Amino acid sequence: MYKKLVTIVIFLLICFTVEVRAEEPGTAPVPEKKEKSKLAKLLSQVDKDYKAIQALSGYNEYQKKDWKLIEKAGKNIIKVAKLLRKDYARPEDRKYEQLMKKMQNSAKELVKIAKDNKKPGSVEDAQWHTRKLQQTCSLCHKHLDIHIYPQLFEGKKSDM
Repeated sequence: MYKKLVTIVIFLLICFTVEVRAEEPGTAPVPEKKEKSKLAKLLSQVDKDYKAIQALSGYNEYQKKDWKLIEKAGKNIIKVAKLLRKDYARPEDRKYEQLMKKMQNSAKELVKIAKDNKKPGSVEDAQWHTRKLQQTCSLCHKHLDIHIYPQLFEGKKSDM
């Protein structure tokens, strides 16, 4: 009987100690907020504009405001792509330069289609160039070994 009583007391003592330590303030690590680099800010701008266009890709007909959105997003992507090619050029990396050029060309086509949106088949053309833009982004991220959602990929980069 004494063995059971002593075992229960020890067990409760351990549980109480662990519970108290878990509740002490300052023991949890505080995540550091990283300052985004200028490149990361530019690319998040491209991502925002791309997502705005992609949200429309399921529609079979666009309204005037949708065409304005496509034109504006396309112009923003062109501006950022030019900046990326100028300021963050990688002359030794030919594939990167080709992908940046493809991104810029797809965005130019989107702007051109948005300006002449009365033409038959313009919705399909816009959707096709949106998809082409997405493929270019995917290829570039794969080429540079950049994972957009790192929480989906556990482990080290070298393991992937």
